[in-house]
Amino acid sequence: MKKAVVLSISQDMDEIKSLLDTLRINVLKEFVQNLRFPHKVGFLGPGKIEEVHKELGELDVDLIVINGTLKPSQHHFLEMKFQLECVDRTGVILKIFTEHAHTPEAIAQVTLAKLKYEQPFLREWIHKSKSGDRPGFLAGGAYATDVYYEHAKSHARRIEKTLDELSRKREVARAMRREKGYTLVSLSGYTNAGKSALFNRLCNAETEVDDRLFSTLSTTIRKMSGIKGNILMADTVGFIRNLPPNLVDAFSSTLEEIFYADLILLVFDASESMESIRSKLRISIEILLPRIEGRSMIVVGNKIDRLDREVQVKIREGISSIISPYELVLVSARTGEGVLDLTELVSRVQKLHGRVDATLPLTDSSYSLMSRIRSTSSVEEAVAFGSLKVRIRCRAEDIQKIRGWLEGAGATDMIVEFEEPEEQPPKERLSSGSEGAPLSQRVLRS
Repeated sequence: MKKAVVLSISQDMDEIKSLLDTLRINVLKEFVQNLRFPHKVGFLGPGKIEEVHKELGELDVDLIVINGTLKPSQHHFLEMKFQLECVDRTGVILKIFTEHAHTPEAIAQVTLAKLKYEQPFLREWIHKSKSGDRPGFLAGGAYATDVYYEHAKSHARRIEKTLDELSRKREVARAMRREKGYTLVSLSGYTNAGKSALFNRLCNAETEVDDRLFSTLSTTIRKMSGIKGNILMADTVGFIRNLPPNLVDAFSSTLEEIFYADLILLVFDASESMESIRSKLRISIEILLPRIEGRSMIVVGNKIDRLDREVQVKIREGISSIISPYELVLVSARTGEGVLDLTELVSRVQKLHGRVDATLPLTDSSYSLMSRIRSTSSVEEAVAFGSLKVRIRCRAEDIQKIRGWLEGAGATDMIVEFEEPEEQPPKERLSSGSEGAPLSQRVLRS
C-alpha cells in the first residue's frame, strides 16, 4: 500500500480521504494551513512548506497529495522542493479513472482526460528547462519532456476523433431505439450514491457494485423489468465537484445518455448527513438543468434501509427547497423498499394515454400482431369464449396505426379512448438554487 501526506488549505478533507481510500493509499499525516486562497508559489505558505519539508525527512512517503487544484508553476515548485511525486485532487481522480476503466471507450476517455490534464504541466516544465531550471517532467530530461509534449498533443487529437465517431454511433442507436418505441431512462447523481445497485434492482441485472468511488465509468443499458412497455435504463458515470471543463469534455459521449434521456433519475445517498446531501444535490442539479432541455426528472433517495421513519421525514423537509418542483421517492436498492413506487412513476414517462380494447380471433396471426404492437405499447390479453380479448395502451399518435392493424386482423367490439395525462409540474427553476446560494462553477460528471 502506498503512503502519502496531504497538504490542504481547508479542514474539509473527507472527500480527498475517500478518494485516496479508493486508491488504497494510506494517509500518514495531514498538513493544514487555513488560507482563503492557495499561496501563489507553493500552495501553502513558505513557512508551512519548510515545516512539511523538515517532517518529510522523518516519514517514509511515496507521494504528496494536494487537496485542491495546482497551477503548473506550483506543481513544478513542489516537485522540485520535495523531490517526490505531487498529485492534486484532479490527478487523484484521474488515477481512480485509470484503475476503473475497462472498456475500450472508457480507456480512451480516461487517456484523453489525462493528456489534457498533463499538457499545462508539460508546458511549465519545458518553460523552466529553457530558462535554466532543472528539467525532467515524469523523470525525463529536457529533450524527453519536449518530445512527450508533442506526442501527447497528437495522441489527444487521435482519441478525440475516435470519441467523436463513438458519439455519432450513439446518436444513431438512440434514433433507432426511439423508432422502435423504446423509452430511455438514465440514472445520474453524485458518485457512490448507489446508482449501480439501484440499476441492478430495477433491471434484474448484475453490473459491478462497489463501495469505492467511481466504480462505474462505462454506460450500461438494460431493459427495465417489472414494467409494462419498453423502457431501457442506463447506468452512467457519477458526478463530482471542482474539475476543469476539459475533463468534462473527455466524458461527453458517455454523458450524452443522461442529457438525451426521456427521464432522468437523480440519485443521492440518503444515509449521509443533511449537509452532504444538500451540497451534492446542488452540484448534481447544476450539472443537469442547463442540459436536459425540459425533460422529466425524479429525485431518488437511496439507502433508506439505514434510516428510521423520522429521519426520512427530515430528509424530505430538508431538501424540498432544493429539488422543487421535482418529485422525490425514497428507496432501498438493497431491500427493495420503495422500488414499486418508483417503478410506477417511471412507467408514466411512456405517455401511453391512448387505450384500445378489442376482440380478436384466436389465431397465430393475432398473437403475432400482439407481439408486433408490444414493441411500442403495453398489451394485456386474455382468452375468453374462444376469442382473444386485448387491451392496448399506446401513445396517442399511434392510435390510428394500431386501429388499422386490428381492423385488418378481423378485430370486433373495438373501443378507443384517450386518457387525460397527469398534469406535470413546471420545469423552470433558477440555476443558482432556490436559496440563492451560488453553486459550484466547475464540476465533472462521473
